Amino acid sequence: MEINRKNIVKRTWYYMEQRKGYIVDSHRDPVLIQRMMEQALVALGEICIVDDAGRYLYVSDEYAKSMDVSIEDAMGKPISEFIDNTDIPNVLKTGRPTKGVIYRRNGRSFWLNRFPIKEDGKIIGAVGQAMMTDDQELDRLRSQLGSLVKELNYYKEKYRQSAGKRHSVSSVITRSEGMLALKETLFTVARTRSTVLLTGESGTGKEVFANAIHDLSPRKDKPFVKLNCAAIPDHLLEAELFGYEEGSFTGALKGGKIGDFEAADGGTILLDEVDSLTPGMQSKLLRVIQEREVKKVGSTKPTPVDVRFIFATNKNLFKLVKDGQFREDFYYRINVISLELPPLRERLEDIPLLAEHFIRKLNAELDMEIKGMTPEALSLLESYQWPGNIRELENYMERAFNFAQGDLLKAEYFHLPVADGTQKLVSMTLKNIRQRAEETAIKRALKITNGNKKEAAELLEIDRSLLYDKIKLYGI
Repeated sequence: MEINRKNIVKRTWYYMEQRKGYIVDSHRDPVLIQRMMEQALVALGEICIVDDAGRYLYVSDEYAKSMDVSIEDAMGKPISEFIDNTDIPNVLKTGRPTKGVIYRRNGRSFWLNRFPIKEDGKIIGAVGQAMMTDDQELDRLRSQLGSLVKELNYYKEKYRQSAGKRHSVSSVITRSEGMLALKETLFTVARTRSTVLLTGESGTGKEVFANAIHDLSPRKDKPFVKLNCAAIPDHLLEAELFGYEEGSFTGALKGGKIGDFEAADGGTILLDEVDSLTPGMQSKLLRVIQEREVKKVGSTKPTPVDVRFIFATNKNLFKLVKDGQFREDFYYRINVISLELPPLRERLEDIPLLAEHFIRKLNAELDMEIKGMTPEALSLLESYQWPGNIRELENYMERAFNFAQGDLLKAEYFHLPVADGTQKLVSMTLKNIRQRAEETAIKRALKITNGNKKEAAELLEIDRSLLYDKIKLYGI
């Protein structure tokens, strides 16, 4: 069937009738409708229509002028004879439209859109639309696109690095009853989207727990974003969290920037040292938690975010609230699920496990082959109070590696501070080490036996009289 401008209008009218499209009665004059449809085609600008073989059926005057095509010569001939590298044949083959393709012809640039025409599920042709644009506009769009791609790659890499460093629940190394109970709690906590508050001294493993919660949750395949609130100046923190629009402040990137909340969309965000937030920032975060949306700096348009919040602190937030140093409403909003991690000095039975873990880790990182540590070295570690907790233990393990001679870590390699807290480093004598090891072993035996000295002596495989002497000697 011949398809000309009139037939195109008739087909459109038929389509509207079949779909019961609403047309005001006064406009049912076919001649009027035809003129309206013709004007609609003109309004679309540079338009061409081809049949299922890619032959021109319709070419608008604007299209012919822009593409330097003669309407008379083009009609009935394949579009490929007139337009180099046209994608129309691919649209006819696949039935999929292509949009926003940049095409250059005769020194000018065009945006090209192509759409298939279907009837009863069969492709009977295609529509091509060309919109001329200037090179300056294209350069501006390329620059914006380049900035977006660069930013996207930045966050992809940030997410990849974060995912690579994640700690699963197996990273919670423990044999102490309290920590084992907390470890079991992670499985329950991870199932929900409720806000979590992790508390505990510095170095107790709050970030490890946050990672484990994320990796056990339904969000595990989505981003896990971490931010230390105390590490970023107040005037930059809002832009880091919420993002910003171009030109919103001096130094803002061209094209703006998405914030950590948007980067974590669908996943989890950990805000460490939340106690360092100003009251004003606490108020803004309170709104984000309640409304589940953010506004970039310099924008009035809210963006919805689906994020699970985990907060961490080494401070007593309740005391800060009572002292007027922390917003009470914000505290109760983030304190939905609270997990307190014990200090290392309250879980000394975990030190052997942790030491073994760090030996394996440091062997790989430092390309060494340390096989273990002497009993005196282990006893030394078990008798220390560890104010810096697991992080401090790892640091001293690395120190011992650097001083090591041979494949065993000895007590003198650690250079631990003296017990009186003066932080003066000493090399322990063998006598000192044995005494501290004995004291630690006796305390542990008494704890296991609930203070039963007879059972403690049996556990230590020494006479009860000797145990009494040692208890008196060490003031236990």
